[in-house]
Amino acid sequence: MRVALGIFLSELTIALICFFGLSHIFTFPEFQLVFSFVGAVSIIYIGVKGFSKKYEHFLESIQVKSTGSESLFKGFLMNIMNPFVLFLWVGLLAAVSVSYDQNDLHYKYSILVNLLAILLTLFAMDMGKVYLSDYLGKKMNNKVYFYVQKYFGLVLLLIGAYFFYHFCVLVIKYFNIGGH
Repeated sequence: MRVALGIFLSELTIALICFFGLSHIFTFPEFQLVFSFVGAVSIIYIGVKGFSKKYEHFLESIQVKSTGSESLFKGFLMNIMNPFVLFLWVGLLAAVSVSYDQNDLHYKYSILVNLLAILLTLFAMDMGKVYLSDYLGKKMNNKVYFYVQKYFGLVLLLIGAYFFYHFCVLVIKYFNIGGH
């Protein structure tokens, strides 16, 4: 639940940054370069760590309980490093703001209410996933968890490679490498 709360807080942070007009910073090539590199490397690191872990180390790691603040921070950091979160909220803000008249006195309030409703819905869905994983977790053994971690490690590794590819494309565009 604390990881889900960390995810919610990172979503709230990004949504409010977009709401208060700082989303134009996300379009700067320098920001996109740094953010895509850090995001790609972070996701690749998490993927390699999950995929390459040995079963004995996995068993040791599940015995160690994280503190509440550690879990909250992990959820926050993992989610805020995901470049799609940024694009999601910029897109959502654009989509929501189009449906309201900018001359309306309650324009900003209406958009904020919509964003908060979306955030709370996402948080409720995350809590549902926590409940479901706890329920299913009681029915599975450690070997299944181990292979699920390996699978998701591989998936994260591939996603990180995809993000790194896009970082390379941005570098080529930014420095006009091979351009005319």
